[in-house]
Amino acid sequence: MTTCARPTDLTRPGDVVITSVADVDGVVEGARNRYAAAVVADTTDWADGDRRRLEDLGFRGGDDRGAGVRTLDLTTADDGTPTRLLDNPALASLNGHHAGFAERRGEIARYLPDVSVWTGIPARPTPQDWADVRALLDPGAVLSVGTEAVLPDGWHAVETAGGVQLTGETVDGARDPEAVELTPDDVPEILELIARTKPGPFLPRTIELGRYVGIRREGRLVAMAGERLHPPGWTEISAVCTDAGFRGQGLGRRLVLDVAYGIRERGETPLMHAAAGNTGAIGLYQHLGFRLRDRGAPRFVQVP
Repeated sequence: MTTCARPTDLTRPGDVVITSVADVDGVVEGARNRYAAAVVADTTDWADGDRRRLEDLGFRGGDDRGAGVRTLDLTTADDGTPTRLLDNPALASLNGHHAGFAERRGEIARYLPDVSVWTGIPARPTPQDWADVRALLDPGAVLSVGTEAVLPDGWHAVETAGGVQLTGETVDGARDPEAVELTPDDVPEILELIARTKPGPFLPRTIELGRYVGIRREGRLVAMAGERLHPPGWTEISAVCTDAGFRGQGLGRRLVLDVAYGIRERGETPLMHAAAGNTGAIGLYQHLGFRLRDRGAPRFVQVP
């Protein structure tokens, strides 16, 4: 099984390519476990029986990537919405758009240490997966795991403040005339604003993950927002913060809408994460049109 960023015109970030019908069940199961977006096969030269085998498994053809292409979509969640990749947005990102930022060991992927703190782990980790987590992360590191993960001996869930996920299917966004594009040259000033406002981790290379915008007053950066996780079809809006002296002016709201507009322009859907106790931010995002997604209580474990 091969995960491809974009090796041919037939694939997109997060797709898995299958070249024959042999072991198709194992390939599909592995792709689901790793939060792939789809399994894709070019069946132009395949026998009719092999094509029907794929169709029986739910593969469908006739998409815009070629008449012989069959695709099994893996983005649908249990509730029928196309949100399954959001159950593990880090792994879906690192196996797709953000593959170039990944540090890997086996099936485990983490962002480079100066880029982001997120780690992606399969839905049903094997003993080897847990060993690979220990090899990649330092003792005491905390990572999110799915509800199907069975913890090995010596691993324990940890209590956290918890978090929520919000999706913006109806959020169109709007360009803000005062928003300016932030670049790597702005990182020292960004880190100063992050230190003052504490919206969550922002590292020296986080800005490389997507588009970041800010508002300056008298030459000083006083508010910002940008793009972080990028599961196929989605982009997370993150690092939303405003200097204390400029709150109450709607700057955060305006920047969220500006970033959302850019996400919509490229045909994707915005999402957000927030601390469960940050009711003010959650209420603002809901007012903008984001909806809380019920994905069960997030579970976090600590590397022993």
